[in-house]
Amino acid sequence: MSLALHELLVCCRGLENEKATERKKEVDRFRRLIRSPDTVEELDRTSGCKVSKGSKQLTWDAVFRFLQKFLQKETELLQSGKANVSATTHANRQKKMQEISSLMKYFIRCANQRGPKLKCAELLSHVVEVLQSPFSCGAYGEDYSSILLKDVLSVRKYWCEMSQQQWHSLLDLYCGLFNRGSKSINRVQVSRILYTVVWGCCVQTEGLSHTLFNFFLKALSNTRAERQLMVLENLVSAVNVFLRSVLLSCRKRACALGEEVLSAMLYVYTQMRPSSALKEELVKFFQLQLCVHHPKGAKTLETGAHAEDWVRWQGQLCALYDALVSEISQIGSRGKYATGSRHIAVKENLIELTADVCHQLFRQSTHVQEVTSSVCRDTQRDSPQSCKRRRIEQPLTNWEGIRSKLQPHHSDFDIIPWLQVAAALISRYPWMLPADELVPLLGLLCQLQGEQQRRGERGPYVLRCLRELCHATASADASAHTAELARLWARVWALALRGVGSAQTGTLSLELLRTIVQESLEPVDREFWKVFAGAVCKPSLVGALSLAQALLKCSVPKSVHSRDVIGGVLMETGGEPPTLRDSIISWLVMNEHNEETEENCRPHLIITRDFPLNLIPRILVSLTLKDSRAGLTFLMGSLKPESFSPQSSSLTEAKDTLAEVESLFLQFSFDDTPPSTKVTADRDGVYSEKPQFTVIQALRSKLELSLLSVAEQLFNCYSPDSSNTPHECVLRCASLLTGVLAAYVCMGLLTEEEACRSPLFLKAKALVQEFSHYLSTAKSRLAENDTITSIQSVMLLCSDSISRREKDDKVSTISRILFMKTLPVRLLNDLCDISKQLLSNSSKKDHAVMENDPMDEDVDVSRNQTDNQEEIDLFEDGDGTHHSTSRPCQSNDEACDSKFSTGTKSALSEEHLSRQDLAFLSVLGFLSLCGSSELNGGFSFKPLDTQRKLLKLLDLTDFSQMLHLHMYLSLLKKLPAEVSSLDPEEFDTLLRPLADVCSLYRQDQEVCAVVLCSLLPSIRCLGRAPAASEQDDDLAHIKGALLKVVSGFCILGKSGKCTSAVRVALRQCLLALLEVDPCCKWATLTLRDEELPVSAVLSAHLADPHHHVCMLAALSVESLFLKNGLEGKMMLPMKNQQTAFENIYLKAQEGMSGQKSCPSEDLPDETFNRRATLLKSVSVVMSCSPVCEKQALFALFQSYKENSIGEQLINKVLRGVSRSLGYRDSKSLIHSHLYYLVAEWLNQKQSDSRYTLQSFPYTLLGFCSLDEFYRSSYHVLIPHLVFLNDFEEVKSIGDHLAQDWKQLLANCFPKIMVNILPHFALAGQDTHVALQREKAHRVYDILKDSNFLGKQQIDSLICNNLADIVVELLMTLHETAGGASADSGDLQKFTGELDPAPNPPFFSSYVIKATLDYLSKCHSANHKSLVSILSKTPMSIQRILIAICQKAADTTNAYERHRILMMYHLFVSLLLREVKGGLGGAWAFVLRDIIYTLIHHINSRSCPQDEVSSRSLSLCCELLSLVCQTAVEYCDDALESHLQVIVATLTAQVTEQSAISQQVLRLLRFLVIENPENSMLRKSIPLLEPFPDRPDFRELRAAQHALKYSSGAFTLRQEIEHFLSVTSCDSLPLARLEGLKDLKRQLHSHKQQIGQLLKECHADPASCILVKLVLNLLQLCKIAANHPGGGDILKAVGRCLGELGPVDLSSIALHHGKDQLYARAAYMFPDVPLQWIFIILNCMDNALTHHRHFITTSFSRSYTFTWDAHDYSETISVSADICSFVMLLLSSG
Repeated sequence: MSLALHELLVCCRGLENEKATERKKEVDRFRRLIRSPDTVEELDRTSGCKVSKGSKQLTWDAVFRFLQKFLQKETELLQSGKANVSATTHANRQKKMQEISSLMKYFIRCANQRGPKLKCAELLSHVVEVLQSPFSCGAYGEDYSSILLKDVLSVRKYWCEMSQQQWHSLLDLYCGLFNRGSKSINRVQVSRILYTVVWGCCVQTEGLSHTLFNFFLKALSNTRAERQLMVLENLVSAVNVFLRSVLLSCRKRACALGEEVLSAMLYVYTQMRPSSALKEELVKFFQLQLCVHHPKGAKTLETGAHAEDWVRWQGQLCALYDALVSEISQIGSRGKYATGSRHIAVKENLIELTADVCHQLFRQSTHVQEVTSSVCRDTQRDSPQSCKRRRIEQPLTNWEGIRSKLQPHHSDFDIIPWLQVAAALISRYPWMLPADELVPLLGLLCQLQGEQQRRGERGPYVLRCLRELCHATASADASAHTAELARLWARVWALALRGVGSAQTGTLSLELLRTIVQESLEPVDREFWKVFAGAVCKPSLVGALSLAQALLKCSVPKSVHSRDVIGGVLMETGGEPPTLRDSIISWLVMNEHNEETEENCRPHLIITRDFPLNLIPRILVSLTLKDSRAGLTFLMGSLKPESFSPQSSSLTEAKDTLAEVESLFLQFSFDDTPPSTKVTADRDGVYSEKPQFTVIQALRSKLELSLLSVAEQLFNCYSPDSSNTPHECVLRCASLLTGVLAAYVCMGLLTEEEACRSPLFLKAKALVQEFSHYLSTAKSRLAENDTITSIQSVMLLCSDSISRREKDDKVSTISRILFMKTLPVRLLNDLCDISKQLLSNSSKKDHAVMENDPMDEDVDVSRNQTDNQEEIDLFEDGDGTHHSTSRPCQSNDEACDSKFSTGTKSALSEEHLSRQDLAFLSVLGFLSLCGSSELNGGFSFKPLDTQRKLLKLLDLTDFSQMLHLHMYLSLLKKLPAEVSSLDPEEFDTLLRPLADVCSLYRQDQEVCAVVLCSLLPSIRCLGRAPAASEQDDDLAHIKGALLKVVSGFCILGKSGKCTSAVRVALRQCLLALLEVDPCCKWATLTLRDEELPVSAVLSAHLADPHHHVCMLAALSVESLFLKNGLEGKMMLPMKNQQTAFENIYLKAQEGMSGQKSCPSEDLPDETFNRRATLLKSVSVVMSCSPVCEKQALFALFQSYKENSIGEQLINKVLRGVSRSLGYRDSKSLIHSHLYYLVAEWLNQKQSDSRYTLQSFPYTLLGFCSLDEFYRSSYHVLIPHLVFLNDFEEVKSIGDHLAQDWKQLLANCFPKIMVNILPHFALAGQDTHVALQREKAHRVYDILKDSNFLGKQQIDSLICNNLADIVVELLMTLHETAGGASADSGDLQKFTGELDPAPNPPFFSSYVIKATLDYLSKCHSANHKSLVSILSKTPMSIQRILIAICQKAADTTNAYERHRILMMYHLFVSLLLREVKGGLGGAWAFVLRDIIYTLIHHINSRSCPQDEVSSRSLSLCCELLSLVCQTAVEYCDDALESHLQVIVATLTAQVTEQSAISQQVLRLLRFLVIENPENSMLRKSIPLLEPFPDRPDFRELRAAQHALKYSSGAFTLRQEIEHFLSVTSCDSLPLARLEGLKDLKRQLHSHKQQIGQLLKECHADPASCILVKLVLNLLQLCKIAANHPGGGDILKAVGRCLGELGPVDLSSIALHHGKDQLYARAAYMFPDVPLQWIFIILNCMDNALTHHRHFITTSFSRSYTFTWDAHDYSETISVSADICSFVMLLLSSG
């Protein structure tokens, strides 16, 4: 031990002396020694080293313990003294107490002056112990509170080391001190400490909400008695901090707290003259209450609002409204009498609050008036005058009241606040503005706008209000006021144009004009274009956005001047006047000419201002195109003009957080409406392919010259050593030049290589080279503030030029690449040197401040151990050597000047950073972007070299310094880029320090959350890494490092050492891991002794104690079922999905059971939260997983019973799910799975007797009673009950329905048979199969009993219901993938692993066919096939086909539709085997029905194709092929009339669907080439539409041409006649598409022949071929107009008519040929009634091939009636020849 420490030790022991005089001497000596530099240095050294328990070394903690004993001894002596003493003695005692506490304070500050040296636990324990004792608190409370505030809570290290129990003790202590009103401690100081402790509890701990709710309820209720406003300010600030942290978990309690204390808070706001800071906090509190009561403005419980006491809350809203109105009025009145200049406008947060309250109270005048009186009763201490004021102000709660405040005669002080309120109200809630209010409000604003130039400062606010009204007008239905609104908007337009030149309102006028153009409220006129063609205003961002909006809406006129003006210009100049495009380009690249000097030494205006996202290049290039509108639309892509407006992130961060909270509220109360993506999809699809643009070469040349002039001018006035021209101008100019080139490259007018050789690029490169000279000189001037500021500014600009955004468009991508190609190697090298120098300077400065920081040694030790990382646990609690620290950037006294300068300041706050540090981070950000760019991008620098130089900086890091932490986090976020993956070596270097960072900051919750979020790019980078075998080992090491960190945080989370914010960030990491490894092949976490896949860990978050984590986990459930593929979302294997659902349901139910342990006050919130999590997770599963849809739906039903979840909430969930899955309503969703639900429900009865049929939640189906449920669903219930042998329940149903139960059995007979018969055909000795077979035999035997149905009735029912039995049997088809049945048949290849099982019972095709054979053998004496039996009554076959098609038409599920198509395939295959027998004479009808059904299914395919849709398409094509082969083999003429439709449909599939192209081509070859002997086909093939001129169709095209032109080439007349001869199918107009394309080609190549045909037309219009062609084309348009996809036909017809040109076809000629059907009827039958019959039957015949199934079904029934008529002559009263015609028509189909 050194001499200095020995002397201090002796002194410390002297403090324990029994003599008071000796102790006093030692105190003085102690003060002297503790100030000694030698002593301090020795104590720092011994405290920094690891000391063994038995060591005698003196440390700061040892000295502190001596002082504690001293204080205890002195306190005991003081406490043992007499109570009644003289004033002098009392004064001496007080002085003694002050000396003791000041000594302790002095020592603590000496110890921690160079960073925290005392152990947090011991220091805090001593402080709490002193303050908990009444005597010592009275003696030292003031000083110890000061110690706590300035020396404990202001130190981030202590802040992070405090355990939850310590925070809780501190909170209890100061809540008690505040409530008791301790006289020994300043109440303001208590409130400040309380604020800080509350903040710490919210940031660092969880589980204290119950204590804080109780405290704030009591404290805020007593605010009227509080006389110190500073105390109230701290208290309200604390409650705001607290509420923000618990809103999501404790919504009901937050509402209850607000309703209890709002009246008291309003009293403070209105009666106690609060300071501006207190008012701000009160407004925040009111906003939080509106957020939690009315998320997104919801007004009722049904739409997501909530209140514990609605009447009371409505009354408080009225009181709040009155207070806000009063406040706004007072602001106006104070302004009138204020001297000097004063800001008139009301603060934005107050305006938004007023708008929110107005929204809640509007249109509730009667109810509000009643509530107002209740408020007066509720707040009895309010004066009667206040109640009277409320009643007077009541009429304002409607738009008429708002307008009364906006009258022109009011002063600016009165009118401006209400203009703000009106603008906010319209902006936030545009739907609440009635259409009737638009005209009066717009008229009033128009009047104010007209007076703005004469009246004060109201102008800008009027314009803002008008801008918001534009959006509301566009979305409102104001058709009744169209004319008046148009007149008013024209007036507004004119006034806005006049205001553009005003300095005060110019910008807002332009913004208003842009909005009017955007919403199409007024057409763009010449006066508007003049703004951009002259000197009305200078180029600005708002001006450019207005111009862009106009260019997107309309074409650019040639000139804005009248003919007279143009003529005058021509006479004066003798040349062409400039066009509008010329003028706009000149305006954009204009120079600020200085008339006084000959040479202009200032850069062009366009490069002195920021225009984000290459806005100016997009506009300039579009102006050089012939079609500027289409050009700018293409260049903008998905960007809209408002995307370019600058966003103030600092102002919107808090709003975004609240908006997210509100959104989650609505999602988990199931009141959110899913956003519509239709508009976006249309917008994105405008130019999916690159269109062809024509450039105006003269304008392009002029633009390039102008840009070169801008650059040259900059060269003349820029010098790297001078600050006259900002360095940013150089970068903006280079970005402008590369942006223009990028736009040309994007449009295909230049290649990237050509752009790099262009003069513009070379000039940009020269500019950047010039800029690099500046950076070279700046290296030597880094100590200057101006240099540092300049470097930071230019680096941010550079980063913006090359940064990748979430939705990067083509122009930005190419511009970024071109800009990076201008960067010289020297510039990157200089920046690397600058970054290293700045980092070194920062480290030296920190070392000077913290010369003896013991944490340096700790970090070194930690770093030395990284080579053996596997042996240490980074997340184990140690002795503090790995704990977070922070360097004191300011003294403790300075730190406590404000309540915000405490430990509440995050370690990542930029306030810790100097200006040099910020400059370093900006340089680092730019270099990271360069280093993460494409490795082979053709740049002059090597990104890999830049990466390595950046990673070298990690060797200099000391992560206890904030800058180094910022640096590392920046590298983690930016180096693993989206466009390239890091090499394993660099990746390993980047992740190596991760262990140190996590170890050092594991107790700092904010840092932990940011570290986890920073890992996301690295995790995603692993997903892009190439799967090269030589890299596997390296990548395994990297994956292991990442997984180890994530595992560590999972362990901390499970042990309660992570807050919800960290667990939310952890969830993002888990999601990212699932994205790159969906099946968890390597994404496995090691949690203590077990290894769990990431999917299981994510599911476990559903049982998290914090609702925010549960919410986000429930929303993330989709990632456990779907993965990202090249063609969008793809489903995971079935086993993964089943396991995921089991985990999800298990964990959600586990969360439900955990709610029982919470306090009773928290139980409503906890119950609702757990239920919402369960329902949301299950609903997400239903929406995304067809495999688990039934299970998830049953889970909802089970939760309804087990967890007592309200019916209304379940119905909301079901409505949302049914909407997302495409069902009509929730009842349709449940009905589609009802059999499964009932079966599962009754199956639960084995383990729980409560699951009876009577307890089934039938109310969810919309049934009010059990009888109603039975009546509607007995056909589902009885078959299952019969199979369960539960005839007693069947009889019970009969009793409820008052029907004979045997009759119910007969009614359900087909379904009963389907539950029984297939089990007879099931093969195998499997136990379950045998058990089911035995059960089926037993039930069938019971049914044959005479007491039930009896054998005779069963046989009769089978014969009478054979078709229905077949339908029901087919509906049970479920072919499993890889099934091992003896005869899997042709359907096996159309099955998929993920095909969900249908409602039970279900069987394979083999079992179904065996059952059908069983039926035919049992009921046919000569063993005919089932189809032969059905053919005896042909309508049976039709009924079966219609029933299957009806089922397919009703379903919205792609898997179910595919299963039904497989049924169709199965049954049609059976029919085709019997076609040779004629199918009872209905073969033609059946074949046509099958052909058109398949064609309609093919044409109705979804686009893009998913896996199941592709299988369905392949199935349809194969079945169609089978039908065609059968027809060709057995029915020569069957395909003649359908060949055109078949071939045209299939041709389109080859064009668009490569997956089945070979399959389709084989069928086409069969039809066209491979059957030359079939005369009917040979006759039909020439009449087909021509095949496309593509390689795939070369052989088919040649074969058709050979037949079509066998007698020679066609003239144009013959081609037209051939086109007209093709039979059109009204239900399939798309079949004519190829014919129209060929017709267009023929018309184009035979222009001369059109003239000859035209002459014939004039001679005889009635028989003219052109007239017939035009009529035919128009008829096609008429049919296609209402057909899906008919747009292609309309375009093709338009092109044909365009080729015909402006032919002078008389209107009379067009009337000669009426509808072809009518003409044909008139030609065939002279009698009008017979014509009608002919037309009706033809329409019915066409309807049978319609693509809408309900139409086909309806007309099939009509035909059935005609078929069943016994006497056609009597039925339709026509002659025998007409009857024979009808029979012929029906039989031929």
